[in-house]
Amino acid sequence: MEDVKNIIFTEIEINASTEQVWSVLTDWDKLKEWSSSFVGISPNYLEKGMSSIAYFKNPITGKVMEVKHDIVHYEEGEKFGWSGKIIGKVKDHHIYSLEKTKKGTTIFRQEDGFHSKNIQSSIMNFLLKHNLTASYKKFNKELKARVEFLYPKQ
Repeated sequence: MEDVKNIIFTEIEINASTEQVWSVLTDWDKLKEWSSSFVGISPNYLEKGMSSIAYFKNPITGKVMEVKHDIVHYEEGEKFGWSGKIIGKVKDHHIYSLEKTKKGTTIFRQEDGFHSKNIQSSIMNFLLKHNLTASYKKFNKELKARVEFLYPKQ
């Protein structure tokens, strides 16, 4: 069977510097105070090549889920990302990145690729893509609100 792949891509402009956005995004101890979905990481630092556990609230049950990943991208102040199995044979590759604009704001992006090699997983990919896109957009808005609250522009 062919490798079925779905890509989720979201972005939002945040009225703050990349340093300010990065500091909020990677403050793992305070993440659960403002995020309704992504609530932590263990260990509470990232380094390319390491394994980590990301903690997410299940939107249906409200319970916290643990997802083990390998950190495959890490550029301090700019980008981090992981890859690993999430459900059954479905693998994901998620990247969070920041881009400074000419006006001094920051574009925050999330890109997530889900893929598998069987029909059942391709259906799961389709469902994940549609459900997670809304969740990622909500996370983006929550991050924007938190950063702009902590670092108001004068």
